[in-house]
Amino acid sequence: MIRIMIVDDMPIFLDYLRNCIDWNSYGFEICCEAHDGKEALQKLDEFYPDVVLTDITMPYLNGLELAETITRDYPEISIILITGNNEFEYARKAVKIGVCDYIVKPFEKEELILSLLKLQDNIDKAVENEEEDTDTRENDDLRALIYAGTVKENLFEKQQSNGGYLVSLVKFDVGNNELRTRNAIEDLMNWETLIAKLLRGKLEIDGEFKIFHDFENNIVIIMNFNKRAEADNYKGYEFTDIIGVVKNQLSLECSIAMAKAESINEIKGAYRKALTYLGEKPFGSLYDIRNIEDKGNYASLNDIYRLNSDIEALKLQDAIDAINAMDIDRGGMNLLSSAVSVLMTNVINSGFPIERIFGAGFNTENLFDKAGSIEEAKEKVIELYRKRIEFESGCEHSSHNKASDVASAVKKYIDSNYSNCDMSMNDISSEIGVNQTYLRKMFKSEIGMTLTEYITKIRLEKAKSIITETGASLQEVSDAVGFSDVSYFSKVFKKYYGYSPSHIKMK
Repeated sequence: MIRIMIVDDMPIFLDYLRNCIDWNSYGFEICCEAHDGKEALQKLDEFYPDVVLTDITMPYLNGLELAETITRDYPEISIILITGNNEFEYARKAVKIGVCDYIVKPFEKEELILSLLKLQDNIDKAVENEEEDTDTRENDDLRALIYAGTVKENLFEKQQSNGGYLVSLVKFDVGNNELRTRNAIEDLMNWETLIAKLLRGKLEIDGEFKIFHDFENNIVIIMNFNKRAEADNYKGYEFTDIIGVVKNQLSLECSIAMAKAESINEIKGAYRKALTYLGEKPFGSLYDIRNIEDKGNYASLNDIYRLNSDIEALKLQDAIDAINAMDIDRGGMNLLSSAVSVLMTNVINSGFPIERIFGAGFNTENLFDKAGSIEEAKEKVIELYRKRIEFESGCEHSSHNKASDVASAVKKYIDSNYSNCDMSMNDISSEIGVNQTYLRKMFKSEIGMTLTEYITKIRLEKAKSIITETGASLQEVSDAVGFSDVSYFSKVFKKYYGYSPSHIKMK
């Protein structure tokens, strides 16, 4: 868990911070509270938080003075300032002295969550902690519904709803964001996972909703209303909020289209309409297309459905035939872009680091810039599919994705490197040769705990053994098992075992 100290001189706001978020579901815990900066400093050594979330205006020692002391004496602790509009310039100056971020009152709780997730490796821990609300089979059934129109029994509580359905699609601008790193595609998929989680907690309707990802990893929301009036009057304010929060906190643009379906059998058409509409419009808006005439001039979703099946089955020639058969004149270049998105999503979900298949520095942003014709663009996409399928088809990589093999290799690496306090998920991922998304998933499915939980378990078991068998000091024990701070080590040990490490030494 990521430990958070909250600091504010107003009890009502401390109470709000304590209860506004389901902290544990994101991998956070409130470890302590303080009513002013002076009290916060006194509690740092006792509780040793990972993050200090503090107001600016407080008696005795204000938030800026607290931040300056923490950045000087506790550089490993992250700080987020909570400010009022009249304190905005102070907050901006505070960033220059090492404050990680600031949010301005009044704020949406989603702003606070994203601000916290941006810190250090918090997003990795939060995604690792995230469990799918629906099982894989239901996700497959929902994708079959939007792509093929296949209706499975009991997918919704009231499949023949009198209220009708709304289908909303969230699409992100993958070519224009500040998250672009060597692992940009995987980073974006992680954020999309957490943004979908934010939407689950934010949506409130008179009825039922399902949230899942399509084959391009766009977020799809299907809302089944109990009453027609509720569906007709739904404004989508939650979606507008999410667009703004994501832009402000992540500098990431997204758009949302909202289409209607009179029955479950019309959901495929509503999804197709939303997907096509977003492909033609600029990012940054909520588009309500419920009453816009459906021109019906769509590229076939069967192309994408077929491509996904071909690549999962490693059928290279079938994938090539599917790409060549795409009616680009009808679907536009968006269809080829969708094929690339399907491929990249598949690579991540299959466990491969993208650079191992396509080379260092690869990105899809300017893929078609030098293509002189549609045929050349198709050839570029075909070559990507060829590299992907031939990579996995090679005997060297054929068994890389067994959960037991991944888990065994991870355990071996952790057992040899637990004493390194800087060991990260990226280190493990690079050593094992699979991406972080796949690593987390396979490890948890095989071992039954997250990577972070396992690392903590190994370190504390080793620590207990050292304390029991040697006369080493707590500082020496802490260093030996990968904790950079002995005070924090003692607190984690006590929480895990129910007694402090010094208790063992006294026996």
